[in-house]
Amino acid sequence: MRGRLILVTGGSGSGKSAFAERTLLSLVEGRPVYLATMDQRDDESLRRIARHRDMRQRHGAAAGKSFVTVERPVDIGGAAVEPGDCVLLEDLGNLLSNEIWSPTGAGEQAETTILSGINAILDRAALLVVVSNEIFSDGAEWTDDMARYVQSLGRLHQALADRAETVVEVVCGIPVYHKGGGR
Repeated sequence: MRGRLILVTGGSGSGKSAFAERTLLSLVEGRPVYLATMDQRDDESLRRIARHRDMRQRHGAAAGKSFVTVERPVDIGGAAVEPGDCVLLEDLGNLLSNEIWSPTGAGEQAETTILSGINAILDRAALLVVVSNEIFSDGAEWTDDMARYVQSLGRLHQALADRAETVVEVVCGIPVYHKGGGR
């Protein structure tokens, strides 16, 4: 099986996560799986996790479905994804950060590990919706580590956009399709 890939990007607070959840739930035929990459390390991450859990529950209830949550901050290729699952990966930026800087992450091999993991999921899943942040236009001056992170995220976006059937950026809750129109 080779699953379909959709890439959803947007700035912080743009509505990209809600859009991605509703999109996946509208297309799901198999089990809806939420692949959570947020590492639970501080109060802020715990608040964000709680907010996303509430949002998943609301969107699932509205669609008459419920997500199975799989928490996997690194090595997504080993996630408990079954043949035919419809997977929402939330989010690529967190995953990259974890792979680079976590003691259990891939370090210098982060990009390769992530792309390999995405391929492993696509070999099992019917659909993979990847959510990622658009951080490339903030104009900030970055430390060397942050510049390397941003460049890595950009390369991952390019690789996924090339493979994806649909690429959509959510701006103020409005989807702007860059590849593949609608669904």
